Amino acid sequence: MSLSWLPGLPWQIGRVVDEMRVATTPDDYASFATLIKEYFDWMFARYGDLPGFIESVGGHQGVDEELRDLPSRFGPPAGKTLMFWRGEEPVGCVAYKDLGGGVAEMKRLYVPDRFQGGGLGRRLAEAVVEEARADGFTAMKLDTGFLHEEAMGMYASMGFQPCEPYINYPPDLLPYLRFFERDL
Repeated sequence: MSLSWLPGLPWQIGRVVDEMRVATTPDDYASFATLIKEYFDWMFARYGDLPGFIESVGGHQGVDEELRDLPSRFGPPAGKTLMFWRGEEPVGCVAYKDLGGGVAEMKRLYVPDRFQGGGLGRRLAEAVVEEARADGFTAMKLDTGFLHEEAMGMYASMGFQPCEPYINYPPDLLPYLRFFERDL
């Protein structure tokens, strides 16, 4: 599927061209799973001073089950997965899933450190917002960890506002999580 509404695709970074695509194949979802696993490794390091926090969040979110069934969790009709590719290498990902009532939830926005600094995270976030809007959603929500300061700044600049928790997390996790929403 082409993201033709997004100006400037593909993007030229030096001599390498980055291309954003909607995940559709088993190989696409396998690459998405690899990035999700890398994302969780990154979070284990970032939240190293909070032993058990990332394990608890991942357990509550059912990440192990999610990884076994990505197409049904983040593919049509339940959602959509977008990935940036540099040649054949996946360099970033994001997805949304349907929460019901016209609300989509942004999930798994991640650009590995080695690919950061070129605006890929913002492009992914903007693209998933536009895809959800084009797919008929009227609002988007997301949650993130309290140490994701860079992401929270980006979300605010995109019009996301803090909101009350919309997922029933255990009370001991809530002090470490932030919740955001915006109209589409």
